[in-house]
Amino acid sequence: MAHNRRMPSSTRIYLIEDDRTVLQFVHHALALRPDWRLVGHSATYSHARIMAPNSLADVYLVDLGLPDGRGEDMLRLLSLTKPEAELLVFTVFGDESRLVHALQSGATGYVLKGCNDAELIEAIEQICAGGAPISPLLARLLLKQLRNNAPAQVADSVAAAPALSERESEVLKLVAQGYVNKEIASRLGIGTATVSTHIKNLYRKLAVHTRVQVVRAAQDRGLL
Repeated sequence: MAHNRRMPSSTRIYLIEDDRTVLQFVHHALALRPDWRLVGHSATYSHARIMAPNSLADVYLVDLGLPDGRGEDMLRLLSLTKPEAELLVFTVFGDESRLVHALQSGATGYVLKGCNDAELIEAIEQICAGGAPISPLLARLLLKQLRNNAPAQVADSVAAAPALSERESEVLKLVAQGYVNKEIASRLGIGTATVSTHIKNLYRKLAVHTRVQVVRAAQDRGLL
């Protein structure tokens, strides 16, 4: 997936969601960004399977609990047919197993329903800027699990570790603690766009595409 390019300001969004109240919420949230457009909506897996791959959307908001199929299957389909697009899960399922499966299926980010308008917009902005937004609670649970299950280090893993700048190391440590971009920016006294740049550099140096992968790779190479 193309995580290192910046999408146009007129971001096009496609919603895959059967709950009409969520559709209304997304419409309301997009009022905060009148330059963005909702270019499509599917309420079922069968409809999305046909229509979504043919959309010109930049970002897909995907619910995992579709009435006639699994959102993870839709993520796999879109990751193959729309590799240039970003896939943001928007769901009520707040457990680590669903998060891990969604990321493995191609999701770039994972946001829980119950967020407010501004938080959804911020997540879409992060994903468009090359970030990988995950609801803070889920990020902390998942990263804690990764730390607890970290494999034993081997000497050549440490030797293969890429050189990180001091700031990149600081950002990496905060990512590993489950902080999201806005929180990292506040703690380090820098802008969120600068945080996104550092995280993209970490992705490039560690050859990964998500926050979870960057922590795993950093552990494997002795950087954490």
